[in-house]
Amino acid sequence: MSNRDPDDLDFTSLAEEKGPAPSIRETPTPVEEEEALIGSRALGSEGFHLIAARRSGAPSSDPAGQIVLVVDDDLPTAELAARVLRGAGFQAAVCGAPRDAARHMMKLGPPALVLLDVEMPGMSGFDFLARMRSNKYLKNTPVILFTAHSERRHIVRGLLAGADGYIAKPITGSALVTAVKTVLSS
Repeated sequence: MSNRDPDDLDFTSLAEEKGPAPSIRETPTPVEEEEALIGSRALGSEGFHLIAARRSGAPSSDPAGQIVLVVDDDLPTAELAARVLRGAGFQAAVCGAPRDAARHMMKLGPPALVLLDVEMPGMSGFDFLARMRSNKYLKNTPVILFTAHSERRHIVRGLLAGADGYIAKPITGSALVTAVKTVLSS
């Protein structure tokens, strides 16, 4: 596969098991550690923590033009999140695995935001996020990790992997919409 066109938009290689995911630093900087401490406190009171560090382009004020890709192997939870987002005016698509998300992005291009579960069979959300960050077309796509893991070490790992936000399940629908709107408008 060394003959691959570097401008090819075939994102399915993101979810292939052929090689290890790009490495993620294990040791946070003091700033990242402080951000994780703040994040773990915010999770307790609000259900989400956002850093909103990356933008994919000029923000749109119209949610109807923004597609949120929900990637979660727990399909009832994913469908519920998508329904809440659709109720707020967003377009939302659901994929049950990173491989499905890669295929979806290959067909339709990068979404406005990816809501990504951490624990999935085959490939973790952390690994998929690391692969997205190493892809020139997806490296700036905003990603919010959407997971039941809410300990500080998980937040640190998410920040180090390049997440723009972290949402602890369960979360209210209004808090989910607020988190997504905050990242997309930053």
